[in-house]
Amino acid sequence: MKNQVLIGAGIFALVAVLIFMKNVSGNKNIPEWENPLIFQVNREEPRAHFFPFESGRLALKRDFGQSKFFEPLNGIWKFHFSPSPDQRPKSFHEPDFDASGWDDIKVPGHWELQGWSVPIYLDEEYPFPPDPPFVPRDYNSVGSYIRTFRIPSYWQDRDIFIRFSGVRSAFYVWINGQFVGYSQGSKTPAEFDITSYVGSGENKVAVEVYRFSDGSYLEGQDTWRVSGMERDVYVYSMPKVHITDFFARAGLDLKNKTGIFKLSIDLRNKERFTGNYLIRAVLTSSGRRTRTVYDSTASSVLDSITTVQFKTRVQNVIPWSAEDPHLYLLQVTLTDPYGKVVESFVQQVGFKRVEIKNGNLLLNGKAVMFRGVNRHEWDPVLGRSITEETMIKDIQLMKQHNINAVRTSHYPNQERWYELCNKYGLYVIDEANIEAHGMRFHKQKYGQITNHPDWKGQWLDRGKRMVERDKNQPSIILWSMGNEAGDGKNFESLYSWIKKRDPSRPVVYESARQETHTDIVFPMYKDLEFISSYAETATDRPLILCEYAHAMGNSVGNLQDYWDTFERYAALQGGFIWDWVDQVIKKTDNTGYEYWAYGGDFGDEFIENDSNFCANGLIAADRSLNPHIFEVKKVYQPVKFEAVDLQNGKVRVTNRYDFIDLQHLQFSYRITGDGKTELAGTLGQLNLKPGESRTLTFNLSAMIPKPGTEYFLNIESRTRQAQRLVPKDHLVAWEQFRLPISRLQMPSNPENLPPLQLHENNDFIQVTGVEFEVIFQRDKGYLSQYTYKNVHLLDSGLEPHFWRAPNDNDLGNGMPRRTGLWRHAGNELSLQALNGTLDKNVATIEVIFGHDNTGTVLETHYSIYGNGLVSINQQLIPSGKKVPEIPRFGMKMTLPGDFSEVEWFGRGPHESYWDRKTSAAVGHYSGTVWEQTFPYIRPQETGNKTDVRWMALKGDSLGLMAIGEPTFDGSVHQYPYADLDYNPKSQRHGKLDLRPKDQVDWLIDYRQMGVGGDNSWGARPHDEYTLPVDTIKYELQFGIIPFDKGTDLMRLSKISIER
Repeated sequence: MKNQVLIGAGIFALVAVLIFMKNVSGNKNIPEWENPLIFQVNREEPRAHFFPFESGRLALKRDFGQSKFFEPLNGIWKFHFSPSPDQRPKSFHEPDFDASGWDDIKVPGHWELQGWSVPIYLDEEYPFPPDPPFVPRDYNSVGSYIRTFRIPSYWQDRDIFIRFSGVRSAFYVWINGQFVGYSQGSKTPAEFDITSYVGSGENKVAVEVYRFSDGSYLEGQDTWRVSGMERDVYVYSMPKVHITDFFARAGLDLKNKTGIFKLSIDLRNKERFTGNYLIRAVLTSSGRRTRTVYDSTASSVLDSITTVQFKTRVQNVIPWSAEDPHLYLLQVTLTDPYGKVVESFVQQVGFKRVEIKNGNLLLNGKAVMFRGVNRHEWDPVLGRSITEETMIKDIQLMKQHNINAVRTSHYPNQERWYELCNKYGLYVIDEANIEAHGMRFHKQKYGQITNHPDWKGQWLDRGKRMVERDKNQPSIILWSMGNEAGDGKNFESLYSWIKKRDPSRPVVYESARQETHTDIVFPMYKDLEFISSYAETATDRPLILCEYAHAMGNSVGNLQDYWDTFERYAALQGGFIWDWVDQVIKKTDNTGYEYWAYGGDFGDEFIENDSNFCANGLIAADRSLNPHIFEVKKVYQPVKFEAVDLQNGKVRVTNRYDFIDLQHLQFSYRITGDGKTELAGTLGQLNLKPGESRTLTFNLSAMIPKPGTEYFLNIESRTRQAQRLVPKDHLVAWEQFRLPISRLQMPSNPENLPPLQLHENNDFIQVTGVEFEVIFQRDKGYLSQYTYKNVHLLDSGLEPHFWRAPNDNDLGNGMPRRTGLWRHAGNELSLQALNGTLDKNVATIEVIFGHDNTGTVLETHYSIYGNGLVSINQQLIPSGKKVPEIPRFGMKMTLPGDFSEVEWFGRGPHESYWDRKTSAAVGHYSGTVWEQTFPYIRPQETGNKTDVRWMALKGDSLGLMAIGEPTFDGSVHQYPYADLDYNPKSQRHGKLDLRPKDQVDWLIDYRQMGVGGDNSWGARPHDEYTLPVDTIKYELQFGIIPFDKGTDLMRLSKISIER
């Protein structure tokens, strides 16, 4: 029957090709790489990923390199680069062609990252005007590869194959001068039977790779456009009778708690005379034999495929989930009629059941929350040719930051990735290599190809190759048909094929919206209003955000708001953050300084680029952490702590895991006073089942509060033992609660402090105390200098400040243009009044400014006391005039560069913002000023600390403290803050353009607007995290006071003076 299907498919393809040739006006010279009907020649049928070892012992080791029937072709190849097809060497595949003068290139790899041409970064557009199926002839570069390999004599009488695991975009292959085949579709394997082309001893393989092909119209992903043999290449051999494919289905009968195991095996026979072969399938668990699942004898007709199928029940199985990824090992062994092992291979098996029921996606009968992330395969040196070491590092970081799911955006990943996800526990959405985003710029949009019958074959081919290769991987929960390719009949056809081939998994596609050919509503970047509205009316399908929280630059604001909404509605089952890793390239400038390169950093060969839109990662390209990943870890944490009645010490703990209890975690608490531990202990074992809660009571009556001290209850859960890449004592979840047990501190009478003097002249107002003086310039009205013990503490005075260096989200929503009148507002203020008085040993300076462009009035009140404290109250009073929101409301001053140490009591240790501070606990922190800057790919706002009680800058012998009344937002920068600002005419880099300078800019704010993150191309920060000025008056109040080295800063911060 299978032969009949294959023959029928071949006839159909032949007819389709003939029709196409007729439709192109009789042109017989159309190359395969511009013919949508021809996407392979002589390529083997797609199959499950497995390697046929010659013994059961080797199969269990799972190391291809130990098989004598495996010949790797990774490594050095001879290489020739041609800028266009017309310039390529046309006879290089001939056996006697001399390539000794050619360059060397590493495989796997991309030629653009090894010195030929340039990598192109584009988000939506193709690197050429869309005119499918045609691609440019003048700059479609071609890579010609040559190498030799040896075939051992003992490979005779076996079938020999060459496998290309991934080649972009299209390629031809020759063996010993003979044409073997052609393939396109760069993210799934292309295998060719080369038995008749090779001989014992040395053989030559030649590969011709095209940067662009008609397949490029389906590979328009938001990533670097690079080319070459980017995945493993190898030759292997199989016996004449061998297993070509298998499908292991491991389902669950939830009612009876048994596993339903189905196995189908395709056996191919190329022997003329054969007897009965024995197929043995054995399923084991945790290294011990569970049972022999199946023994079957099989025989087949010459040049045919026989399918062997069976079904059995397995009692007392342990289901697979990301939280408890229990795996069984399937070993399939083929034995010839004489009892000799012909081949053996193994496959991880996980018993699970995926279904959509009552409007929810259920795994093993439970609705799962996807704490997900999108992940491109990327390495800053190797590009998409990532290593297993990098894969394991990615999984380790995901597990350590409470991520439980990954979408393979936007193509099938390397096969090893799925095996690691099976083992360590990650839910996978496997996505087909179909994205036609650039077609939105075509006059007929996506429909030109999504509905065109000439392209149907490519749609099916890419979907089939994904499903057939990955169908046995237990970590795959959903199939995705692609990304941002519009919608149409070709997607409907692919959906039907997948559902028929694998009914056990739902199929999704974002652009299908709520049509019937997506089993889940799978939108991207929908706001809270949209998803809430859907959840209130949804009945048949859940909503999962395939992309949200666009993590470009300083981003991922309001993530907690999204998860509060997810938890409110059963129909919302989480989402996948965009994205995991910054897709940047490691580059060195002409001074030897390394930096992260992005679009536009590679000369003028290809001018079009989408700048740093490739840098959206929660982690950097070298796998170091970006600041916003801490927010993700906190919001995604699987244990929830809620205040019930803090007055009486009551806190509720909830297990938010879907399948496991909390036995693997140990819980502890600390009660701190001003950052110091006052009381601590363990909470014992909290064996809460999934979804269960328990209220804990802490005896706060034992606490005797100290005057002016702030108390917090901190609860943590940490791992008891190391498990699945997560070390022992790893922090999994935590929460902090401010306790209502403080006592007020008695304020001092200012008349009891050392005396003050106030002097005035035409140039300034001077306030002098014991060992300090403060000066206000009459022409500007600013506090221009603070001198303590004859040391000038300020290089530049305390000035009003309204601007923030735009982050990437700000640029996307037009913030620089929209709020631009605030950029220089601090310098545009007109001084309307400046008055100074001295009364009851308090010097008072009143300053009033006006700002013509906004109509606002700024009033600043300074109170100076005999102990050196300057209390500052700054108010912005609106005029009622309609003006844009303020990026920030605060003040800025500059200190000498030797004030390079910072200490603070507020949120930390990492940066935090109004809409991204859930992960930053209030505490006592310190570090260098330079350490507070995070070098985002493009310089932008960085280093802010929220809810600061006090912050101090320290020099060699003196320091200056700012004390919140009650709190402020603060940041310090070892360079002019303006160095972070956006320059549209410059290609700037955080690692290059931010260097420490001999100054410290100190910003003290009431607040700045949130960083945003719903998307980076128009969405603004949520209204509740903005500073509108139509009718709202803003007030900032804080104090500054100098101190000597060795001063107890926490005690100094408690200064309280009668007002």
